[in-house]
Amino acid sequence: MKEFNKKIVLEDGEEYYGYGFGADKEAICEIVFNTSMVGYQEIVSDPSYTYQMVVMTYPLIGNYGITDDDYETKQPTIGGMIVREYNDLPSNFRYTKTLSEYLEENDIPGIAGIDTRKLTRSIREKGSRKVIITDCNTSKQTALKKLKDNDIPKDAVEKVSCKKKWYSRTANPKYNVVAVDCGIKLNIVRSLNQRGCNVTVVPYNTKAKEIMDLKPDGIFLSNGPRRSRRCKRSD
Repeated sequence: MKEFNKKIVLEDGEEYYGYGFGADKEAICEIVFNTSMVGYQEIVSDPSYTYQMVVMTYPLIGNYGITDDDYETKQPTIGGMIVREYNDLPSNFRYTKTLSEYLEENDIPGIAGIDTRKLTRSIREKGSRKVIITDCNTSKQTALKKLKDNDIPKDAVEKVSCKKKWYSRTANPKYNVVAVDCGIKLNIVRSLNQRGCNVTVVPYNTKAKEIMDLKPDGIFLSNGPRRSRRCKRSD
């Protein structure tokens, strides 16, 4: 059996060992889980997961690689990925790189070999907590001190929002829509285009007057990064 080279430690002392993929780095994030059976590319490129490390409950991740047409943002800001089994030999004819290559290019760490069922139950029962992904030789005491001494940044919307307005046009438009980017997914823009909308995407802090000067038929306020810190079950 291959020796573990990475581990995650939660702020309450829970510890899970595994194998690193993606960027070889240490990171501190908020831990959350996602139950989707497909769509890991959309999840890893979703701005909603900024500063979060996502546990994938579906056991096999990476098997269809990464394609050029399925990104939700041009620059991913997810904190990391935690999976049961990582597949580095994609079978999809559309793939252009592996998930590990994509994560490495964008300085995002991943860990495989984790008991994701046990970990997900822990998140459901105890709530979301801070987590560190680190070398397997890092002592638990050192990891816990790092977790205690480091806070998760709170500038998530500012980090993911566009810095200047941009346009997405469609043929024979019926409407002009201004979308306020608080972490908008590209599929939202594509969906508006498909419904006959020309879309102007503006930064999250754009003044109301600037938006109204564009004379929109409608204004769309996008979703964006969310914090679920210490959210616990009530039953």
